[in-house]
Amino acid sequence: MGKLAIETRGLSGGGRVSATKLLVLGIVHLSGGAHGYQVRSELQSWGAESWAKIKPGSIYHALKKAAADGLLTEHAEPGNSGPERVLYRATTRGRDEMVELVRDGLRRTHDPDMLNASIAMLPMLTRTDAIAHINERVARLEAELVVQAKWREHPNRDTPEHVRDQAELWAGHARTELEWAKSLSRRLSEGAYVMADDPGSWRTVHDHLNMHS
Repeated sequence: MGKLAIETRGLSGGGRVSATKLLVLGIVHLSGGAHGYQVRSELQSWGAESWAKIKPGSIYHALKKAAADGLLTEHAEPGNSGPERVLYRATTRGRDEMVELVRDGLRRTHDPDMLNASIAMLPMLTRTDAIAHINERVARLEAELVVQAKWREHPNRDTPEHVRDQAELWAGHARTELEWAKSLSRRLSEGAYVMADDPGSWRTVHDHLNMHS
């Protein structure tokens, strides 16, 4: 389907890695410090395995990779009755990376895992920042719908007729997502949710998750 297929197909793999990275950084930040099993337990309680396709093994890999990249610090602690445990804490770089990942997930289309992760961490952005990146998503979706409409009016001659129904499906998804994004932007503009520049925000209150050993 040429240009249409390139512009509308979903992403895989890389988006899932980014979603895992974002959620891991977010939970470590929100807790003020967490062990690997606490991060895994929290994500499981959120149901992240179903809506962000996160597997337990990828959580530990993301923690170690983030520590190696300087996004988290590692602190060895004695175990209750076994080997030492590693406590992870977010660095300034890690918090900055987390915020940028939320922004990226809000504006990037065709990556549901990353979008879901970004919505889960939406309060990490200031209100104006969140609105700006959601509005960028709106603009991208509107542009994609224009391309899709032109293709449906003048499809390639060699495109099987049944594939046109696939294009209709993509357009339907884009229209639904566009209305949702516009609605979210409007709610934020009207003061919905506690954002990073509001009193008691996630950005400033540590141990928000109240996780204990």
